[in-house]
Amino acid sequence: MLTPSLALPRMTGAGTKERRYTGDLIMFGTAMLMGSSYPFAKDVLQVMGPLLYSGSRYLVASLFLFAAMRLMRRPLGLARRDWLPLFLLSLVGVTLFQACWGLAMTRTAPSVGSIVMTTTTAFSAILAWFGGRRLPALGWAGIGLAFAGVVLVVNNSLTAVTLSFGSLDGTLLWMLSAFAWALYVERCAPYNQRLGALPVMAWTTLFGSLVLVPIALLFESLGEFARLDDRLLGFWLYTAIFPVGVAFLGLTAGLDRLGVSRVMVYMYLIPVAGVGLSAAFFGDPLTAARVLGGLVVLAGVILTRVALDRAARVPV
Repeated sequence: MLTPSLALPRMTGAGTKERRYTGDLIMFGTAMLMGSSYPFAKDVLQVMGPLLYSGSRYLVASLFLFAAMRLMRRPLGLARRDWLPLFLLSLVGVTLFQACWGLAMTRTAPSVGSIVMTTTTAFSAILAWFGGRRLPALGWAGIGLAFAGVVLVVNNSLTAVTLSFGSLDGTLLWMLSAFAWALYVERCAPYNQRLGALPVMAWTTLFGSLVLVPIALLFESLGEFARLDDRLLGFWLYTAIFPVGVAFLGLTAGLDRLGVSRVMVYMYLIPVAGVGLSAAFFGDPLTAARVLGGLVVLAGVILTRVALDRAARVPV
């Protein structure tokens, strides 16, 4: 989930209606791609370890991003002074984020993950507050509402309390994953402004995956790839290229045409895509509690986003 800290150029008054129209189409497709990773990943993780899956697909995604940069005639090099900070950022935004993402996916339904990950915005607001940014009461209300919605989603019942450690461990991993992504995006902001978001994403994806794959091989085996039939191998490759590589290219194009605020509206479609695809094509049960909880989470995230926008206009 994109957060306000991902600093990229905002569209100026020179933008045309055609650019806005194509930007809307690009962002709709981007949100659908991002949301689609949840149900496709669940099937692959039935036969492949979560760490190997996450590390290997992000390694492929990094190669895709570098290939895209080459086709766009963008410089591929990285100054020596940026190697260490981007490596440290990759440990949070790729290694930790994707390790938790994969482990959580094996423990919960895809729809749960796509909903809980929207709390990234809530964590971004908390990080902004720790950084000295005043957060209005509306923001704190949104944070509380979002986490209350998460509880309802995990409880998965409107009439009884079903929470247990077994139902919470996956959710806690999702929340750690959301926090890691929020921290990564916030700390990436100055590098996005100076180097460009695409090179930062490509290099951190490469660094983080090169750390995660060796860790995965301590617990899992490359022989797991042999368990993938043609369908699952296609799913693995799809989640490596489209929800990460292609979606991020779409994100940068959408930001260029629409600006941050309008792009954020489309980010709220990610859980809708994840839940809808999971239920329609992969048999993930769509219960009343999860639908209501998801709406509560989205309401809280939207309130938090509004509060962040207001706080961003107040000098620190």
